[in-house]
Amino acid sequence: MITHDELVMRRKMCRLCMQTDPDKIHNGNEFDFDPAVISYWSQWLGHRQPRILIVGQDFGNVEYFYRYRGTDESGNETNENLRKLLFEAGIEVGKAPDCDSGATVFLTNSILCLKSGPMNAPIKKRWVDACAQNHLLSLTNYLNPPVVVGMGTMGWRAVRRVFQLAGTPQGIKLAAGGSWGTATGARIFAVVHCSRLGIVNRSWPLQVADWQKIGTTLRELSPIANF
Repeated sequence: MITHDELVMRRKMCRLCMQTDPDKIHNGNEFDFDPAVISYWSQWLGHRQPRILIVGQDFGNVEYFYRYRGTDESGNETNENLRKLLFEAGIEVGKAPDCDSGATVFLTNSILCLKSGPMNAPIKKRWVDACAQNHLLSLTNYLNPPVVVGMGTMGWRAVRRVFQLAGTPQGIKLAAGGSWGTATGARIFAVVHCSRLGIVNRSWPLQVADWQKIGTTLRELSPIANF
């Protein structure tokens, strides 16, 4: 069974995508302040036995990582929106980036490295596929969460690949709001990204309804309402 420290080391040592796309993607381990974490997002919510695993898109670009020394900025709009949506699912968490070790949530991304260029630069599908196979699969086996959420186009792509969800919609616009079972018993949900652009693609009331569905499933899995 793989350990937490081994998952951290895998992330730090991985150079797969850097070999195929030099100068377009970078491993945070190039910097001496690179934190000893599986994913940078998990510094906010990174429970070792989570009730829910959320797979987003990416942590950001190299400039963002350097500016905030490997953590998120305070007041990040996406994080604040996610905090509100988790509340709709019955999960109350503290504000990012301060670690909330009590919330049974683990946050990761479809890629664990950092892209070059602007914050809104697209990430390549081959990066997502490589990271899903070499990192997310091991992480899901390690955490064994009962609920997994694919957030946004690339988060959903990564989750579909890891759980081999054949026959499910490939596009997040069609998949959003849906849920599927797996052979392992996990329940998989697709939601749009909760960034400003994501709200344009799917209205806030619809996103709230999607997360309320997730909350219903979590309560069915556990009689304890406050996770």
